[in-house]
Amino acid sequence: MTKKIFSSIAIVAGAMCYQSCENSEHQKKENSVTISQVSEIKPDPKCANVPNSWFKDATTNAPDNYGPFVDTSTTSDCDFHLWSFQKFLSLTRSKGKKAPFEDLIQVSNDLEKLGKVIILTDVSQAGTKGTLYDKTNHPIYYSIFVNKEMYEYQINHLERFAKNIKQNKDTVITPGDTVNINTLHQKGLDTLNYPVGCFEVKVSWILATSLNESEKKEYYITQANIGAPNGQIALVDVALLGMHIVGRVANHPELIWATFEHNGLAPDYDWSKERDTTTKVLSDKNFLFYKEKTTVSGCPMNNSKGKPSTPQFSGVFNMFKYGMAESFIPMNGVPSHRDSANNANMIAINASVNSHLQKEDGPWKNYYYKGALWLDDPTPLNFAPGNFSLGVLTNPFLRGSRAISNITMETFAQLNFSNNYASGSMNCFGCHGTVDFKNDTTRGVNYNMALSHLFINALLHKFHKTAPKTE
Repeated sequence: MTKKIFSSIAIVAGAMCYQSCENSEHQKKENSVTISQVSEIKPDPKCANVPNSWFKDATTNAPDNYGPFVDTSTTSDCDFHLWSFQKFLSLTRSKGKKAPFEDLIQVSNDLEKLGKVIILTDVSQAGTKGTLYDKTNHPIYYSIFVNKEMYEYQINHLERFAKNIKQNKDTVITPGDTVNINTLHQKGLDTLNYPVGCFEVKVSWILATSLNESEKKEYYITQANIGAPNGQIALVDVALLGMHIVGRVANHPELIWATFEHNGLAPDYDWSKERDTTTKVLSDKNFLFYKEKTTVSGCPMNNSKGKPSTPQFSGVFNMFKYGMAESFIPMNGVPSHRDSANNANMIAINASVNSHLQKEDGPWKNYYYKGALWLDDPTPLNFAPGNFSLGVLTNPFLRGSRAISNITMETFAQLNFSNNYASGSMNCFGCHGTVDFKNDTTRGVNYNMALSHLFINALLHKFHKTAPKTE
């Protein structure tokens, strides 16, 4: 999952639209709330009391992709959070030592099948191409998994798309080519959506040798094939840092975009107090990617340009723990009701799940849900081929944790103090939209399946073996 800053747009005046957890997906007028009122907003009872059935044994069943989402008049925000957390638990909790997600189909960035054992070669963060390094100067690795339905659907449509896009051209199509999309439109390929039940998983990993013995007990550790200095492949222990889950449910072709991470990676910026962009100490504690008592100005978000020359490490931090949930326009210090309600739900669902996981052995109690992103009522009016505005923060249809990020996967693409908090596209939809190739309306191909960059890359691979890949 990646994010990209789009050109600033004017701040939308007047009241914004929101969806509280007690109401349906339909838009409501909202008022701003003061910082003191944030704690008074109550979470949806469903988020505060997750089903006991999730924990009846060592495994969790996959969530229902239809039930809560079929009737849009009764679907609540909490239904998306429940789906996201249950999906995570179904992919991680196991009776054995191996998490269920490892049995999915592991693929490369251009949808090529990889082996049964996890293969780790990718160390560049999507979008920024920056590399996150740990305190021992080793890079963080990434892997991608898809379920059978997602894999087969994309593979089955690659030839169909390629044939229609090429339109008997003798030359290859690269990301810079202008393409006539009439053929796609005439055949209905541009509005084709992924079927309900399809999902992808992206995972970030650290070498287990970078953790001390006490830390290792708090992480999920498995084995992976990784490149060794001599060019050979070595089987090593790796620890799970974070996980993106992207899935299709009924009435939501834009997909649900959820993310999770270990709670010991980095501190969170405290937005309840006056903003301080330089001298504020983020934490008195050490984290995996943060040195105690480091100030905001001392955290350059690691090094996005390459490997540090020495192992010396200062750290990174989360700008928004739950994706802009505490304040819609932080420079004004005025949270919006929907963001505050989302924050309340996030706190509640994490507490409810953790109360169950604390009773179990294993590492999953140490991971938390950072949030999910989706659209309210994704009709063709707000979800269509070539739509640039899906992830713009002023988009009234945007729901959930609207500036969502994962500290190990979007370290360098987080919203920062110099950005315009009331506009731009600082979330999954910023790059994962319905505009293919260069995200330019004058080039490329606009279609709904462009949401998955696996499909984009595989499609490019059909035309040009050396075409640049979008991550």
